[in-house]
Amino acid sequence: MSELKLEKFDQIGIVVKDIEKTKPYLGGLFKFQSKLNIVEQNSTVKYKGKEVVFKMKKMMQNFAGKQFEIVEVIESSGDHLYLDFIKEGNEGLHHLGVYTKNAEELITEFKSKYNLDVVQTGKAGKVNFFYLDTRKLIGFYLELISF
Repeated sequence: MSELKLEKFDQIGIVVKDIEKTKPYLGGLFKFQSKLNIVEQNSTVKYKGKEVVFKMKKMMQNFAGKQFEIVEVIESSGDHLYLDFIKEGNEGLHHLGVYTKNAEELITEFKSKYNLDVVQTGKAGKVNFFYLDTRKLIGFYLELISF
């Protein structure tokens, strides 16, 4: 197996307790390419083997070639990575996302090399996402976003 090194990341995932309160600060600090819009979105994920449905407020913006994803959880049928993060008293950097066409191959390599498991999966349209349990190693999750 060749050395496993990611060449880039594409998304910065931030989780906050109050997105409305956070929005003016983000807009004041960063020159985003377009107006900051908050949308509500439902999501169904599989977290530690259990299906969970939750509702969130979300902003997605591009900045300097990266995608900012800012999330606030509104309600949830159970635990998931975002909710656990907030319950632990955290806000801020939650994950870095990497766009890939070979997520399954990368998951196998991460499992083999670092004994990392996928802790949460989900799907949004044609996009599948896989969160690797990297938080204890590097301080945040790594999300593989597969098209």
